Amino acid sequence: MRRRAAHSLLLAALAAAAPRPLAAQLAGQFGQNKIVYETFRWKVYSSPHFDIYYDASAEPFLADVVSYAESAYVKISKTLDHEPRFRIPLVIYKTHAEFEQTNIVLSEIPEAVGAFAEPIQNRMVLPIDQPPDKLYALIAHELTHIFEYDLLFEGYLSRMLRSSPPLWLMEGLASYLAEDEDNMDRMVIRDAVVNNVLPPIERLDVLSFLTYRYGHAIFDFIEQEYGKEGLRNFLFEYRKVLLSDNVEKALKEAFGTEAREFNRRFNRYLRRKYFPVLLEKKGPEDYGKEVGIKREGVFTFSPTLSPSGELIAALASPKLELDLVVLSAEDGKQIRNLTRGWTNRYEYLVAEAFAGKRDLSWSPAGDRIAVFARRGNRSPLLIYHALEGKLERSLKLPGIVQAASPAFSPDGLKIAFEGNRDGVVDLFELDLATGNVRNLTQDDAFDANPWYSPDGTRLLYNRRIGPYWKIFSVSVSDPTDKMQLTFGPSSDLQPAFSRDGKRVYFASDRGPYGVFNIHALEAATGEILQYTDVVGGCFSPVEMAPRDGEPYLVFTSFFEGTFRLFRMPVRQPEARLEPAEAASPPSEAVPFEPPLRLTPDGSKIQPYRLRWDFDAPSVSVGVTDDGTFLSNVYVQFSDLLGDHRVQVVASSVSDFSNAAITYVNLRRRLRWGATLFDYRDFFIRPAGGFFDRDQIQRSTGLTLFAQYPLNRYYRVEGFVGAVDRSQDFFAADPATPEAFISDRVGDRFGYFGAALTGDTTRFQSFGPFQGKRFRLGVTYGVNLGADGGAVVDASQLEGNLLEYDWDFRAYGQITRRSLIAWRLAGVYNAGDRESFYGFGGINQLRGWDFREFFGSRVAWSNLELRFPLVDELRFPFGALRQIRGFLFLDAGAAWLRDDLWYDPELELAGLRGNIRHQPGTGAPIPFKAWDSVNDRLQDVRASYGYGFQFLFIGGLQFNWVWSHRLPYTRYVLDTQSGQLVPIKADTGGIRTDFYIVFDF
Repeated sequence: MRRRAAHSLLLAALAAAAPRPLAAQLAGQFGQNKIVYETFRWKVYSSPHFDIYYDASAEPFLADVVSYAESAYVKISKTLDHEPRFRIPLVIYKTHAEFEQTNIVLSEIPEAVGAFAEPIQNRMVLPIDQPPDKLYALIAHELTHIFEYDLLFEGYLSRMLRSSPPLWLMEGLASYLAEDEDNMDRMVIRDAVVNNVLPPIERLDVLSFLTYRYGHAIFDFIEQEYGKEGLRNFLFEYRKVLLSDNVEKALKEAFGTEAREFNRRFNRYLRRKYFPVLLEKKGPEDYGKEVGIKREGVFTFSPTLSPSGELIAALASPKLELDLVVLSAEDGKQIRNLTRGWTNRYEYLVAEAFAGKRDLSWSPAGDRIAVFARRGNRSPLLIYHALEGKLERSLKLPGIVQAASPAFSPDGLKIAFEGNRDGVVDLFELDLATGNVRNLTQDDAFDANPWYSPDGTRLLYNRRIGPYWKIFSVSVSDPTDKMQLTFGPSSDLQPAFSRDGKRVYFASDRGPYGVFNIHALEAATGEILQYTDVVGGCFSPVEMAPRDGEPYLVFTSFFEGTFRLFRMPVRQPEARLEPAEAASPPSEAVPFEPPLRLTPDGSKIQPYRLRWDFDAPSVSVGVTDDGTFLSNVYVQFSDLLGDHRVQVVASSVSDFSNAAITYVNLRRRLRWGATLFDYRDFFIRPAGGFFDRDQIQRSTGLTLFAQYPLNRYYRVEGFVGAVDRSQDFFAADPATPEAFISDRVGDRFGYFGAALTGDTTRFQSFGPFQGKRFRLGVTYGVNLGADGGAVVDASQLEGNLLEYDWDFRAYGQITRRSLIAWRLAGVYNAGDRESFYGFGGINQLRGWDFREFFGSRVAWSNLELRFPLVDELRFPFGALRQIRGFLFLDAGAAWLRDDLWYDPELELAGLRGNIRHQPGTGAPIPFKAWDSVNDRLQDVRASYGYGFQFLFIGGLQFNWVWSHRLPYTRYVLDTQSGQLVPIKADTGGIRTDFYIVFDF
């Protein structure tokens, strides 16, 4: 997330360096669309410590949210002996799909992000569609962050901007105080510890699941060793050294121990806690044969079986994206990848296995496999033909979001699934013939994991009761006919009938260490059998067809940081639980209740009113290959919900500054706003025997704009406005002694235009990796009058603007970390009046100076092979990360209308004139891309070479390039004939350049 933020900031600096037409300057560049699908009707309720903002449709859940929030506040305040000095804004969304539409942050929010808290306005933002105990823990987690912000930053923006507390501290403390760690989380850290993954705390500052888990464990350790008072002492000591991030000093002052000793004792604590599991338990390979994809780092999970049992469908990661694959049940050989390659049909396949749910179902009546995918704010059901590998159907589920866990009926005509309708998670059944959907459970409980009985009359499923998932069954014809099958303080997940219906297989964490293992419930006796006893965990049991008369199971196991697939004969169980031991009275399953139960006062509910506040500022810098300094300062004000924003942007290229103030309204899908701007642009021209910068154009104006996202990847944009500008006048007259008339022309235009923008790019940690992004725009400017001063004739200032611009970029994966990148960009002035642009240098045309070429028509292309070199080099002063190499080929040109070509090299040599022409006759020598006589480039310039780059100092990208110019023709003055004659230009050998901007 930090890398992506830095990337966005530096793109602004790079944009200031590139030739950007007026339309592109105002509309921005690329980016996938964050779409607001809903029309929210916001209200606000004031509880003792919170202002709770919610949509009117979420009002039935308000009492629970108030109770959970105030209960968490009392608990955390008491533990930390601290109370924030402000009321806390709590913004809630009824579903995660609605939460993803929030404008409080403008970046995309993946499904994996459960909630967030931000330190500028101290807002908590979260969805509420979770089981009660999970929602309470989620609120407590985010509320801890608010306490952390107040305790550490003390209300000072400067402290927040200048500090970077380690993630293990911020997220670990939040997880510890929220007590949000369950046995699935403990499985991951247990697996890491027994496999000797024990990083020192100073290495726990990367955004990963293990950072959360180790961070939680650190605070468990601190409480065990020093008590809660020791925990508070550490936080107060760390606050003293916040700006230097000197964790070692805080540890020394709080606990009297060096960091090395603290790490040693913490590691010993982890080993004592988890190593006994390794000594007592087995690995999954002790129970059966691995039948998943057997490559290091490749996940294989969520199995479902063909009717014959000879094939297994599973989710796997053979490359970088999650795919649906078909495997041989005999040896795990991959038969077919049904979703191979990148696609824009959907964003990703829904995978809830890590939350204890099933993801796939193979029809018992054929070769069809059902899986849910994410597209926009919905989860359509996809049905693939397992053998032919084609997508047969894509079914929408109106009114239902976050659908998961599909299960085919025995006749293959219906599919049961979990879904969220109006904030309530139930089981539903889809009739594949009619498309009708009906609710199968019809209650307020959280339900998941449906599985039909062999005769299709009943449905097994999971229901959340308190902190546990229990197994229930329900009549398919009568939603009131429900029966609880498992009891006790354990989570019993992913139930599945045996082929004969006499057993129910499931994964359960019952046992002394909370390890998930495969169990079976005997329908006739109520006896529970335990079939595995592993270190990591076992999930998703499915019975295969008998092999040599012996029953087999396929299951997923987590071990050594990877989910893998195994086939196991069902033989002697590891343990038997008699019915009296296995069952407890149903009354023991107590629904979750918060420590405080509050009833909202309706008189305190008010409609939402705009509340403006300062938002996070940012500053970014860059350096071009000729040392030109680029900067960008971004300041923003927004309302509390982020729907209304005022952005102030000031950027500079050397000493030429640009400024813009923009208001944008993001409340609905159609986004609109206005921009007041003042831009300065320059070109490179000869002066005193060398090249220097000279301002050519100032544009000041107002634009009204609107953007409509067609989907996540594509949007259309329109704009209208007026601009007043002044520029040096370029007179296409060989007799004119100067290239530019310094007496500036003032003119005014009313303009309008449109653009189509697309972005399907996928990113890895090192940048864009796969997909394409483009912008195609057109701007038409109506001449409202011009002032040519004493030098320029008024007739030369007539005519309107017509400008086309394009920028196309494509990325193609070669290996997991290497790719081909291609860019084609340009601006084409087709009207009677022109705007002028400079380009060259940096990563546009390497081997030449920054903005060395000038024209009203500019085009260039870049082709790069990008590959990894070294992941990280650590030094005492910091680390160089993502050290990558590239080979490149660049080409580009700039020219003027009527194929006129401005040649600064001739002017530098003392031949004055605004276009290349023959002395004496004044006949222009027109722009020509290729010198066909000599078989080389003429006015197009190109280079090739190699370079490397790395991230350093706050995520800036440093680049070193070695380039060589391709041969080209240039014109020089022949002193004998007095004419310009073509010669082969001196390409100058290898040239080395350095610049600080991100690659395209």
